Amino acid sequence: MKNLRQLLLTTFAIIALAAAAEQPDPVISSIRDAYQLAKESSKKNKGMGNEMVTSLNYTVRGKGKTTETLHFFYNTVEGTYAMTEDRDPHFFYYPLYFVTRSYNIGKQKYYEEYLFNPSSQRLLFALTQDYDENGKRFDRRFYFHNGSVYSVDGPGITSFMKEHVYYQAEELRLAFDWLIRNPKE
Repeated sequence: MKNLRQLLLTTFAIIALAAAAEQPDPVISSIRDAYQLAKESSKKNKGMGNEMVTSLNYTVRGKGKTTETLHFFYNTVEGTYAMTEDRDPHFFYYPLYFVTRSYNIGKQKYYEEYLFNPSSQRLLFALTQDYDENGKRFDRRFYFHNGSVYSVDGPGITSFMKEHVYYQAEELRLAFDWLIRNPKE
């Protein structure tokens, strides 16, 4: 009888742990929902405004010519400009919410996505594609919460990679801000 009770308790504990493991993480779920909304919105709004595409051509030493395409999706909002306090409160600012970046280095093609919170401009999500030592392409998904990396899906991640993704996203956000305000330069 005692063994049966232990067996039942162990079974219930295993079932409870399995059920808890199946519960989705609320932070990642909310980021995935925002990402899905951004993807749908960017497809729906393509060619309708609130987007900017720029291409860059340059040479990577030892690899040859590279073409990089940046696709910025943003909202137009009337209100106080978020980056500085000395702006007119009726100045239009453009909160960035989604960026895609595609480029090649030699014959290898790369693709990245960056999702920002449109109100805080904080990075929420990044997708990067890279190649393993056998030349096979794979994805890494970075989830951010409160300004830092919350979770990463993908192989072999280092602290340098986390910092690089965050840095790259911030550089793209600042480049967008400069480009949207200086379109003729």
